[in-house]
Amino acid sequence: MGRPKGGAAASSSSKKPKAKPKQRGGVDFKKYKHKVGRKLPPPKNATNTEIKSKSIVLPEQSMASERTGMAVNKRGLTLRELLQQTGHYNANVRRAALNGIKDLVVKHPSELKLHKVAIVEKLQERICDNDKVVRESLFSILQSFVFPSLKEDNAISTRSTLFLLMANILNGMTHLSMDIQLMSFRFLELVVINFPSSFPRYAEQVFNNFLAVLSNDRIHLQDKSKLNSVLNGLGHCLSQVAFATENGDASNRLVHNVSGRELWKCTLDEDNSGSRAFAMSNILTKLQNLIQILVNSVEVSASELFAKSTIDAQSSEALLSALHCLDLICKICIQEVKKPQMKFGRSETQFGPEWLKSSLLVYLKKLWGVNRSFHEKGDDRYYVFNLKIAEIFLCLSACMDDSMFPAEEFCQFVSSLLSKVKALRNKDIMEKHLSPLIISIPDLVSNAPDDSKGYLLEAFTDAFRDCKVDCKLILPYLDSVGKLLLPVGLEYHGVWVDELPGILLQSIDKAPSVTKVVLELLLRIGQYFPTIECGNMHSFVKLFGVKCDVLEPTILFRVVEVLQSTYKAGNLHITEQLSFLSLLMARFRVHPGPFCTQEDSQTSSNLITFKSLNHLILTSLSDMGDGSLAQIPSLHNMNGLFRIIVTLDAGTCKLMNEDVIKIIAGYLIDAAMDLSKTIELGFQSDKTRVFQYFIKPCIIIFCQNEKVLCCTLEMLKSFATGDDNVLSSVAKLKCPDLSHRICLVTTIIVFLCNDCKLHKNLSLGKSAIKAILQHTRHLMDSNVPDVTYEDKQKLRFAFEQLKSKALQLNCWDKSELENFSSATKCDV
Repeated sequence: MGRPKGGAAASSSSKKPKAKPKQRGGVDFKKYKHKVGRKLPPPKNATNTEIKSKSIVLPEQSMASERTGMAVNKRGLTLRELLQQTGHYNANVRRAALNGIKDLVVKHPSELKLHKVAIVEKLQERICDNDKVVRESLFSILQSFVFPSLKEDNAISTRSTLFLLMANILNGMTHLSMDIQLMSFRFLELVVINFPSSFPRYAEQVFNNFLAVLSNDRIHLQDKSKLNSVLNGLGHCLSQVAFATENGDASNRLVHNVSGRELWKCTLDEDNSGSRAFAMSNILTKLQNLIQILVNSVEVSASELFAKSTIDAQSSEALLSALHCLDLICKICIQEVKKPQMKFGRSETQFGPEWLKSSLLVYLKKLWGVNRSFHEKGDDRYYVFNLKIAEIFLCLSACMDDSMFPAEEFCQFVSSLLSKVKALRNKDIMEKHLSPLIISIPDLVSNAPDDSKGYLLEAFTDAFRDCKVDCKLILPYLDSVGKLLLPVGLEYHGVWVDELPGILLQSIDKAPSVTKVVLELLLRIGQYFPTIECGNMHSFVKLFGVKCDVLEPTILFRVVEVLQSTYKAGNLHITEQLSFLSLLMARFRVHPGPFCTQEDSQTSSNLITFKSLNHLILTSLSDMGDGSLAQIPSLHNMNGLFRIIVTLDAGTCKLMNEDVIKIIAGYLIDAAMDLSKTIELGFQSDKTRVFQYFIKPCIIIFCQNEKVLCCTLEMLKSFATGDDNVLSSVAKLKCPDLSHRICLVTTIIVFLCNDCKLHKNLSLGKSAIKAILQHTRHLMDSNVPDVTYEDKQKLRFAFEQLKSKALQLNCWDKSELENFSSATKCDV
């Protein structure tokens, strides 16, 4: 069978799909075929957002014209605009505003003077700023510009400004942020330094905040520099309280338990230091709590230092600051305990000695163990720690007993500190921290047991000997030596005094202040310790005589006073003192000022200094001539003095005034009295040679100046005739009878006539010689009851000797001598 053709399959495959009918009308959306990567054209209904504008150019801006003549910073901003920007929410804007204020006040200082109150009132809002840079910039502006300007006036607005400033500082001390707290203590320190009288009204609240921040363990986990900053601020506050307690008089009183309103009245004048007041009862309680915290801080810091191989500077400074605060608190408490107990505000025993022992000493006893730990270390900084600990206990030494701290052990501790001074490598540290210990030595010696004084004084003496003149510690050493000299009997007195001239010689050029102190000390020694002898005095006198014109006037005058005091005490021979005074007068080089020579044109006038020195020297010489002094110049001393005068005054005779001539006449009479002690009538050859030695400088003076010789003869005539008012001499007290006086004067004139070089000058004084002869003849012929027969024989012998020598002068006429003698024949 075959398949049928043209069946159903064939009919189905041959059918074609029917064509869709065409739509009538337009197309809603035309479909485009786009190529990949080609940008689509904008739609036809798109909105054109392009904006076209034209700028308007004006010849001058209105803002710029308004600022003409105004004070602006480098960005063109005024002070008002900058102050507004300091409150901006953006920290960068606040920083830029503060820098702009700094720039503006540097360029325009008058803006600060006019608007300083407004500046502080606006800037104090930034004390609690969250940005550290802003706070630091504010601190710099207050420190460098604002506070120095505020200190210049005492306006009421300034006080109100400080009130607002302190309110923000106290608010910052209790801030949640530790950084803001610590920065607020720096602001407080700045206020206390610049306005100390404003601190008392806030003292109690401030110490509360110090207690809070130091009790917080977080501060010890911070950087040590931040802890050191807080302790420095505490130190400044404690210094104000310590200063007030040490000066608790009418001008610096302490008010106990006064109200806040009274405190406000006491501090109305910010710059009046006499209006400070502290509520000490409340403050002492807070200081007691501070001691415990500070001692614990010292123990923690010490343990941290022991655990480290090296000491870092920040930890060392923090420990020193804590010890310094403890020292100040101890001084405040000691001063309060010493004051009489007041009946109001506190009980009589609340802050007495028992309170001191039961509170302070109990806490401070822990430091003794820390001191022993430091003592074993060899670093200089550990030595400084021990110095501060010793300073604290020296302050409390008057209140300590052996039950709390053994006195002998403490003296050994101080002695060991003094003995280690030589080994210190850092001299700056030594000069800075050793001074309080040295000043406290006299009080420690006075309270120390007798067994402990020996090694304590030995250590002090060794350290004093090793101290250089240019070292800053020489003044504390000298101050302690001056105090230690008062209790007579200490075995090192002589050692200390022997060191003084050497220090004086070295300090003339290097340290004028040391020179003044040593001179004062030597003056005290000469006044109160006449039995102590100072060595090296010869070199001392010589050096000052050479450098007299280059020394300061005060030092020069003090030198003369010291040596005069030493002379009066018997420790300086009269010849040395006279030599020194003569050397001063001869070596002092006077620069008269505008009339000086070209060589001295660059030197200022010292003529006034020379006149003052001249007056002081003459006063000293006048004192030396007083017979009431212990040292009366001998003939040999006077001979040496006249030889000095002859040497200095050779050829000029400018030193020969009436006073000097009186001294010459008195000296001749004393020499004649010494000659007549063993000779009644006539002369012995050995005594004659001694007398010639004594009168030789006078003969030289008489040869150079005939006026001096004539005046001397007149004074000798007055002495021979009994006139004691003209001549001041020791001789007049020893020879009251007239016959003896005539014999002495005759001896002097006879020896002068033996020198042929004096005949011409003696001829000029023949009237005085004639008067002496006439008076002698009168006593010989008259019946004076006081003149005995033996005296008349002496007078006759003297008369004949004087007349024979007078004839050799070739200035007499025969008639002039006829009236003298009728019994004796004289060939003229």
